[in-house]
Amino acid sequence: MTISNIARSYLLVPLCMVVTAWMVDAMAGTPECYAIKDADKRAYCLARAKRDHGDCYRIKDGDRRNQCLADIKGSRDRCHAIKDQDSRKACLALAR
Repeated sequence: MTISNIARSYLLVPLCMVVTAWMVDAMAGTPECYAIKDADKRAYCLARAKRDHGDCYRIKDGDRRNQCLADIKGSRDRCHAIKDQDSRKACLALAR
């Protein structure tokens, strides 16, 4: 075995452990989310569980979609697009 093969094997194991841990963490809350009947609530739950804003785009209600995107991305920009004034204020307060 050469030095580069040994070094590669020592780097490969921790990398695999990190990837596996990330995948397990991403899938931790998803079974509960799939049990939710309401499609918008299910998509919001999946977005939060996986920390993936792509699931937010499945939400049909525009205000809920913007709230989801603000939560997942951690950005106040989407809060300004919420039409309901109380929901907009709550979003802006949480996204600080």
